[in-house]
Amino acid sequence: MKRRASYHLKGRSSSAAFRQAFTLMELLLVVVIVGITAGVTMPSLVESIRWHRVRTASRTLVTVARYSRSMAILKQCDLALSFNLDTGQVDMIASNTTLPRFTRILDGVALEYVEVEGGNPVTEGACTVPYRRNGTCRPFAVKVRDSHGNFILVKVDALSSVRTLESGKQ
Repeated sequence: MKRRASYHLKGRSSSAAFRQAFTLMELLLVVVIVGITAGVTMPSLVESIRWHRVRTASRTLVTVARYSRSMAILKQCDLALSFNLDTGQVDMIASNTTLPRFTRILDGVALEYVEVEGGNPVTEGACTVPYRRNGTCRPFAVKVRDSHGNFILVKVDALSSVRTLESGKQ
């Protein structure tokens, strides 16, 4: 004797299973809500990504300045922190040949100017900040800018600590 196929799902009839599914209107409503949410949050997400490069570059500058101070004290040698404004490259160059050259390239941003205390702002070429074996340097400021006009001005004091950090958009 053949058994008849049954369309029951765990004791429920097939009409009960259809009543638990989503309708096309409910799915479209969810898609519209997700679209509106994405449209509202996208501009702030894009702006955050743009600022990320500038913030990363400023943190790199501070880290390199502190590292230069530490190496000058640790190795007891004079060294220099060199900023190449044309390429966005920052080098730590030591007078002691046993200390390797330390280089960082700031991607996606430009060094707008470097101003060493007592001198004029340098806007092109290279600028050097000397570090003495006691860990001091002449205070300096570096302005970093991205292609969208976002900038951060990093001011470093004689002991390579950040005195002020200004940011904005021009």
